Amino acid sequence: MIFSITAGLALTGTIVVAAPAHAATGCAITPYGLIGARWAELGGANGKLGCPTTQETDVYMNGVGWAGRRQSFVRGQMAWSPKNGSKLVVAAYSTNGYAYFDWKSTDRFWDKFLVRWTSAADPNGGQEDFIGGNRGKAWTRLRTNSGYRWNVKGCDTGVFGSRCQPYWTISVTG
Repeated sequence: MIFSITAGLALTGTIVVAAPAHAATGCAITPYGLIGARWAELGGANGKLGCPTTQETDVYMNGVGWAGRRQSFVRGQMAWSPKNGSKLVVAAYSTNGYAYFDWKSTDRFWDKFLVRWTSAADPNGGQEDFIGGNRGKAWTRLRTNSGYRWNVKGCDTGVFGSRCQPYWTISVTG
């Protein structure tokens, strides 16, 4: 904490305390925007992801097209993936022997979600359908100590099959 006292205030016995910006979160870096709001919903510094370890960074798909932003935390990552919904934030984290993936909130309701994951123990990974809506959560028991990489996309079902979003979300590791 930084303390500052001016001569005039010192004479009256008043002390002015200027706290650093991160004091409210207890973290050296404070998340902001949609990632910050979702991080707070997930418990903030004492929650599922812990404190941020990096600032938000831009993510480019295939090295060219801007796709959104990603931020790393003590126990995982979060990403804002606007190509899949202007407010869509995905989060991956590991705790108590499980890897979790959480997504919220798409701009619309989908009939189902396709969730994909890979890990060092399973480089081919897996994919599973989940009940639709505008949010969801998936998990698996940890089988590796190097983390799981996750992403998701929404789909509508029809008589002749599913019609899915053209892009997967930005991947996150937890």
